[in-house]
Amino acid sequence: MSDGSRAAGVASPAESADVSHAERLAAAGRFADAERLLAATLARSPGDERALATLVRIRMTQGRAAEAGAMLDAAIGAGAKLTAGLLRLRGGLMLGQARYDEAVEVFRKAAAADPRDASAQHALAVALGHTGAHEAAIEAARNALANGHDSIAARFVLGRALWDHGRADEAESEFRRIVAEESTHAAAHANLADSIWMRTGDLAAATAALDASLASAPRSADLRLIKSRLLEGAGYAERAYAELGSGLAFSPNHVDLHLAAARTSIVFDAERSLAHAEHALRLSPSPQGPLAILADALLANGHAPRAAAAAERLLQIDPNDGHAIAVLATAWRLAGDPRYRALYDYASFVRVQTLDTPAGWPDLASWLGDLAKSLHRRHDAMRAHPITQTLRAGTQVMFHAERDTDPAVRALREAIGGPIDRYLSTLGRGTDRLRRRNTGRWRLADFWSVRLRDSGYHFNHYHGSGWISSACYIELPPLAHGEGWLQFGAPCMPTKPMLQPDYFVEPAPGQLVLFPSWMWHGTVPFAAKPGATRLTIAFDVLPV
Repeated sequence: MSDGSRAAGVASPAESADVSHAERLAAAGRFADAERLLAATLARSPGDERALATLVRIRMTQGRAAEAGAMLDAAIGAGAKLTAGLLRLRGGLMLGQARYDEAVEVFRKAAAADPRDASAQHALAVALGHTGAHEAAIEAARNALANGHDSIAARFVLGRALWDHGRADEAESEFRRIVAEESTHAAAHANLADSIWMRTGDLAAATAALDASLASAPRSADLRLIKSRLLEGAGYAERAYAELGSGLAFSPNHVDLHLAAARTSIVFDAERSLAHAEHALRLSPSPQGPLAILADALLANGHAPRAAAAAERLLQIDPNDGHAIAVLATAWRLAGDPRYRALYDYASFVRVQTLDTPAGWPDLASWLGDLAKSLHRRHDAMRAHPITQTLRAGTQVMFHAERDTDPAVRALREAIGGPIDRYLSTLGRGTDRLRRRNTGRWRLADFWSVRLRDSGYHFNHYHGSGWISSACYIELPPLAHGEGWLQFGAPCMPTKPMLQPDYFVEPAPGQLVLFPSWMWHGTVPFAAKPGATRLTIAFDVLPV
């Protein structure tokens, strides 16, 4: 083979055979051998797209995304042709690193490089969904389907995009079509059940498709987990546990079933919860998930020192593990350890501010009124809370403020930007778990709105994917003293002795409360007249 043909990415039969051999080695788990063979192939033929793509995928599979990305960029910089295939790989790396806007641009280039490449359109739809461009995601998913990529994966992406765009009936049709074709498709079942539950509050209707599939596939642990989660979220913990028991009868050593059983039973049988968590830890090849559930179960059984030790192990794996920090704080509080007050330093870490008035509105009240109207319209389509979320007696809607079509919603970024800057400036730098991540620069994660009605509340929780979290009050009903207040310090699991909240914030319209994401927080239930609601927005902040 000439050097020119190699530069153009034309592989010889021998090199193609080497890549095929490397793929077989990787499939057998012999990653190091596969990498050596692929590296040798690329040394002979630097433009060999198949060898390069295979090596990138191997490194991605091993969790070495940054290394894979650097290698791909170096190859492109050295003259590797940017084909649709390599562009898809590059975009996939960016998706894995949550660089969604960049991924969209790369997938657009991949689609332009080969308009018939349905896989590029499918990937573009996924990336667009992450950025909140749901209408464009629908179009890309339909383009993928039209170009022959009529797969369940593409239809699921279309269903999610339709749901996120507020086209619930069409989304439900897509999810139903998927489960009719593949009765054990877990993600489609989960989304179908959630969409029915949130729009109707009818548990029997939400579980109907699951029950039908379980009748023909009773051994499906994934379907048992989904139904259990739905039952638990609807308030039936013991029924949820019984569902998991049916799954364990078929698969007694299924790690995820034991983890779910530990989480579900913690509210009514702490000893049983601990037994499931310990069993899962013995079975699991990775300790992180079981350790997290084990730590909760240890607290519920009164074993604070062991819970603290489990949390410390988790923090060795990930120093920013919000759940581990929350567990450690609880264990220290139970033990009377003064480090609790340093970690839950409410005076320094919880800050109450007034939102800035966005440009285009004469005052804050005018903007809040317009924002409330827009949010109420979205909530009106829902009847019940999302199964996996912390609210009860209310509804929740997700949105991307910066891309929203409503000017009042888009103005949120301006209203919260100043308060976030001021919070970080006041917080300052330091070596503690919160301040050490403060660079002064930040980005926003998800936005969501919650509307609670009479007797509504949030049970105590933390935000696992955030650094700084928020409670932003848009509209409040008349409240008795203490009702509807934001509370801190009490964990979600029972403890021995039971811990009560040890800090409260009284809400007011136009108020923004910022606090560490790993602080336990919830709300006090409130009484309201029929039709009166408590309307809030929340978001997470991440350091840049």
